[in-house]
Amino acid sequence: MRLTLPLSRGAIAGVAALVVAGAGGTVAAVTQLSGDNGGTSASASTGDSGDAPTLVVKGLHHGHVPWNRHLRVHANNGTISSIRVYDRDGTPVPGTLASDATAWTSTAKLVPMTRYRALVTLAGGGQSLNRALKFRATDSHRHLTALLSPGDGDVVGVGSPVIVRLSRPVADNQRASIENRLAVSSTPSRIGAWHWMSSQELHWRPPTYWRPHTAVTVSSNLSGLYLGHGVWGEGAHRTFFHIGNSHISRVDAARHQMYVYDNHRLIRTFPISAGSPKYPTKSGVHITFEKSQVVTMDSATVGIPRDSPDGYYEKVYWDVRISYGGAFVHAAPWSVADQGVVNVSHGCVNVAPANAQWFYNWSLRGDIVDVYNTTAAPDTADPGMADWNMSWKKWVAGDAAPTTTALHARPPMPHDTEPNAPSYQSTSSRTAQPSSPSPKPSPHHSAGATRTTKPHHH
Repeated sequence: MRLTLPLSRGAIAGVAALVVAGAGGTVAAVTQLSGDNGGTSASASTGDSGDAPTLVVKGLHHGHVPWNRHLRVHANNGTISSIRVYDRDGTPVPGTLASDATAWTSTAKLVPMTRYRALVTLAGGGQSLNRALKFRATDSHRHLTALLSPGDGDVVGVGSPVIVRLSRPVADNQRASIENRLAVSSTPSRIGAWHWMSSQELHWRPPTYWRPHTAVTVSSNLSGLYLGHGVWGEGAHRTFFHIGNSHISRVDAARHQMYVYDNHRLIRTFPISAGSPKYPTKSGVHITFEKSQVVTMDSATVGIPRDSPDGYYEKVYWDVRISYGGAFVHAAPWSVADQGVVNVSHGCVNVAPANAQWFYNWSLRGDIVDVYNTTAAPDTADPGMADWNMSWKKWVAGDAAPTTTALHARPPMPHDTEPNAPSYQSTSSRTAQPSSPSPKPSPHHSAGATRTTKPHHH
């Protein structure tokens, strides 16, 4: 992606100076004159009023000119022999000189909050005078800004996407111009692509999960980008974050087990209870994006009355959120007898309190929790499942300006790169051949274990 260098916006005086150098080193004075249509103009003239040519900048007021008008420079009592207008970065501002050489008009409107200078040579009254003017465009009242995530200095999991949230919706035909103002680089280098999740949010990710310990830099520069209807991009930002260890947890709802891998090495196996047939846990790759030591879970928030047989309202501990829809990996002391045996939750992954506390402390934001062998498909509209449950071809199709390398990449599905990746065919059979280590039998999690009668939580 191409990154335009940011525009400098250092402090300036409250009133921009209009500096005029006359012949023989004379310094001109600045006077305010009444402009057309009740507007305000500025005239620069030598100390001797006579018939010397003067310069008028249409709309100049306290060192500022309107951003939403073309810049217009007039010569009184003379003509413009030459004129050059630049922004602060030295980029020329194109314009047209009138046929009688008495006025110059910029081709385009000015950029809000940008400083300009004009070098003008005037002729008239037998004199040739050089003029140097400095001024600044006023600000627009409608801006487009970008918020970058992860934040600067964060350490996140291998599933963490780069997220850019915009302050205003962006039309389809303007999205490529936004992407051209964004850049993602990493060490080691990875190819990647953007995908517009909505008109105000886009994500960038590599074809498969990040490599552990990758260093990532994300930059945005929307300054000077005009989107029409008075909306201008504003701000240049940069964030730098690291990818931590590879944390991948695979939840087999049919076997009622959770396999936890650290850098592709199995370190824990937890008995779990996933969503019941009535409230199945969503299948697919989830990412962890929030942790809370305690959450008050209320069935009414998901349409289940509290006083119904399936209702609940209770404080739940050691919660790692894996979906906006309310799915967590959390402590469930009420379902310990069911864990490893049967699925009884309202869609969460229930684990024993000690296991939940360990998982809570171990987890990074952006870790992978892959759920499979359930009857519910992934919800790709949910931020917890939006990034890794589609093919690379489909992901790149959501990029308004993909690179050639990204377009021609043919990577495997992300879940196929997981350790001992299982078959993703949904099954309710507990006799299927396991592709992860089989849990050891436990007398506390046998098929004949007594089930609790307390309502099971989301």
